[in-house]
Amino acid sequence: MRTIGKILFAFILPTLVWAADDDGKILIDGPETDLTLGELRQVLLTIPEETRKLVLTQPKKIRDIMDSTYMVKVAAKRAKEKGLDKDPVIQAKLWHYEQNLLANAEVRDVQQKLIGDDVDYEAAARELYLMEKDKFKTPATYEASHILLTADKGEDEKTLKSRMGQIRDEILSGKMDFAAAAKQYSMDEGTASKGGSLGTFNEGRMVQPFDDALKKMQPGDISEPVKTRFGWHLIALHKKTASSVKPFDEVKKELIARVRQKAENEINTDYWLKVKTDPRAKVDESLFESFVAKPALQDKP
Repeated sequence: MRTIGKILFAFILPTLVWAADDDGKILIDGPETDLTLGELRQVLLTIPEETRKLVLTQPKKIRDIMDSTYMVKVAAKRAKEKGLDKDPVIQAKLWHYEQNLLANAEVRDVQQKLIGDDVDYEAAARELYLMEKDKFKTPATYEASHILLTADKGEDEKTLKSRMGQIRDEILSGKMDFAAAAKQYSMDEGTASKGGSLGTFNEGRMVQPFDDALKKMQPGDISEPVKTRFGWHLIALHKKTASSVKPFDEVKKELIARVRQKAENEINTDYWLKVKTDPRAKVDESLFESFVAKPALQDKP
């Protein structure tokens, strides 16, 4: 009879320290198959190391893995009893999976031996930082408001610009504050009711003439009338944060990882190129051509 009792997790530590002599102990005693402690350990070893460290601190996660492993083992046993493991497609997939798994392990081993864990990539990372400094640049930010005027029928650009200049004079003279002027005059329906507020946005968010005007302004400034494809704008700049470049120390870890990855990729490419172009590997061209002319696969048992 199957009994799944309360599992003790005292042996679970953040690192894998297991005694091999208890691998055969049965965790789940099932009617069709058992699950041993050693089999659970094997499954846990297939989890990527960083994830595994976290999993080993969470008893619920381990229990979920234990239960799912048992269920898979039961289904696999039933499949074998039906002879499904003899299916050519299943056998081909198992063979293909094994080949790929071992090949990846071989390449990783070569990478590890050529690169090692103690290589100092900081100099290369610093060089990359200098080459790509613009990528680590945070843009300037602005908090601004605007008033937009668009031409009425028959109204020329000169008249429109003059009208915007008059509004600017009213604001600068103190007859009306910017927010009130925006509510009264602005034709931007999305911002007029909010006093023309555009909120906070990054450099480059607005169309070029608008953005160029902002770059020349300081907080508290009211711009001269600015022409864009949308019409004429009056801009009030409230706050401005200058652009900056993240310091090297802040991005060093990321850059070192990129440099190491580049080295690994180069080793990977070189490894496979050498295997592919090895002159000792001879293709039987006539056999290959004969096969592709009339491919035959044994896909049924």
